Amino acid sequence: MLDEKVAQRISLALNFKQSDRIPICEFIDNPKVFEYFCHDSNPSIEDKVKAYHQLGIDICWRFERRQSLRYQGILEKLQRFALRQKKINALSPFELSEEIDDFKQQQKLFYPFTCLAMSVEGCLSIAYKTFGFEAFCKKMYVDLLEIEKLIDICADNLYQRALRFADEELGQLFFIKDHIAYDKGLLFSKNFLLRHWIPKIKQAIAPLKEKNIKVILHSRGNFTQVIDDLQQAGFDGIHPIDSQSGMNIGLIKKQYAKNLLLFGNVDLKASQSSGPDQINALTRECIKKASYDGGHFIGTVHGINRDLKLQQVLSFFSAVRDLSAI
Repeated sequence: MLDEKVAQRISLALNFKQSDRIPICEFIDNPKVFEYFCHDSNPSIEDKVKAYHQLGIDICWRFERRQSLRYQGILEKLQRFALRQKKINALSPFELSEEIDDFKQQQKLFYPFTCLAMSVEGCLSIAYKTFGFEAFCKKMYVDLLEIEKLIDICADNLYQRALRFADEELGQLFFIKDHIAYDKGLLFSKNFLLRHWIPKIKQAIAPLKEKNIKVILHSRGNFTQVIDDLQQAGFDGIHPIDSQSGMNIGLIKKQYAKNLLLFGNVDLKASQSSGPDQINALTRECIKKASYDGGHFIGTVHGINRDLKLQQVLSFFSAVRDLSAI
């Protein structure tokens, strides 16, 4: 179970109310950070959790399968690649149960001070990654039916995951990873997304909406022009609000106020040579633009990746705690 104070902090933010401080939503992929907190250069998942707790991360937004359980799947993908097979299969009941069981075990490890949210692939980016982006775009014009079938399989896999998550009441947050944009705007036309992606997503997340589980889209790039459509499809929030791509969290906050949950936005990668004062100023600016009236879970745009220096990471979390306390 979650610590009462952490659970309340998350719940208040989800309902656009303020609590003791702004909740932090983050994912760590930085060996230096893990070694600093657990004093081990080869930490286990149990060891890594210590870093999340010490840094005060309320939500880990990214679920990673354990290596032992992923081995067979990785082997199969390598075999398919060797045979040059480009195929996405329907999720079997056994695979789904294994995935959910692994999630529940890891979720317990993150308790009591961090909530592990579910995060899964959507039904578009995994499809174009299967073919390669250029080949996928060509097929949109010469064999759209095959593209639709592929998206259908991905959408059904998403539905099965959403249904199981909702039925077992595994949490309040469900992240869908579907990259629909890049730094100049949408990867595909708005018309394509509205006809071939949005309807599939809407159907797939229906079990989550029935249980009032918050659904968050994770996508890099600038997808500002489809935010209204995302809301109509059932998305409750967006992540990570890529400032480098021109997404303005201040304007988005003003426009959508208490109708859209906002996650992330601090771009530590753009300030890799910055010291504590610059990181403090960057964090302060984000909080000022987006954190009033709740609904904002602060975090970084690119995650705590291995490119970041340890001192930058520590400075960021220190700034969040100092600046967001009421």
